[in-house]
Amino acid sequence: MLLLLTFVLTLMSLSEGNFASATAITMSNIARPGCLTQCGNLTVQYPFGIGKGCSLDESFDLTCNLTYKPPKLFIGSGNIEIYSISDSEMRIYNRVAYKCYKASGNVTDELDAWTNLENTPFTFSQKNKFTVIGCDDFALIGGTTGAEFTSGCLGACSNANDVPDDGYCSGIGCCQTAIPKGLKFYQTTVLTIDNHTAVQSFNPCGLAFLGEEDSFQFGGARDLYNATEFYDRTIASVPVVVDWVIGGNSSCAQANTECKGNSFCSDADIGGYRCSCNKGYEGNPYLDPGCQGQIFNFKIKLYIH
Repeated sequence: MLLLLTFVLTLMSLSEGNFASATAITMSNIARPGCLTQCGNLTVQYPFGIGKGCSLDESFDLTCNLTYKPPKLFIGSGNIEIYSISDSEMRIYNRVAYKCYKASGNVTDELDAWTNLENTPFTFSQKNKFTVIGCDDFALIGGTTGAEFTSGCLGACSNANDVPDDGYCSGIGCCQTAIPKGLKFYQTTVLTIDNHTAVQSFNPCGLAFLGEEDSFQFGGARDLYNATEFYDRTIASVPVVVDWVIGGNSSCAQANTECKGNSFCSDADIGGYRCSCNKGYEGNPYLDPGCQGQIFNFKIKLYIH
């Protein structure tokens, strides 16, 4: 019995020691030496980097703005705020276009919305949908995918009671349409059919935005009536999903890949490629020494007779 217990404890000790080693290695190669790994509550891993010389190249440079409490992370030195980053995507904060009217039909306030990812390794994911909110509104979205792109959507209804409140965007007061693969720039403008003269009492504004389909839920007539609340909620809770790759338009076969030890290369369907750790390894596949610390899981059944 004592010999068996000693054997079990030895295996557990080896397993725990191996895990600790893997964890230490994983933590040590998040970023280049001397570079920040945190901005507020976000962890920044290479090939991204905060500050000059900390990323794979300038297109992966990020800025941590410490004037915000907590600090906020931005793409490059621009004003595109990052909500989260994963190994293939990032989520950025939304921009909502709108146009509001008096009962007479005169415009009281309006704003176009746009985001530009050209000259970056980022494209807008097809997990996003272009959405129009309103009962007398249509909106156009135009942009570039390597070629020019234009589409639009129409929201229409004549009575607040006709608008469903089941959370779905079905075309009555809320319209959605897909975007093409590879979109890198878009701009949207909200237009109207009859200046809201027949619907202004329950729908004073039309709105349009690009955002993650799964994060959005239509609130029915409530969203039509209170444009300010809808705007604030959408900005806060509906991010824009962005795909990222390395290698430009090169495939794994064409490129001298950046994939480091114990990792493999995968072609991305939007062009370029990504690196991933081999099964059983952890770490950063883009940064030396690559993925390390294979972890063994021991399952031991102890039978006492």
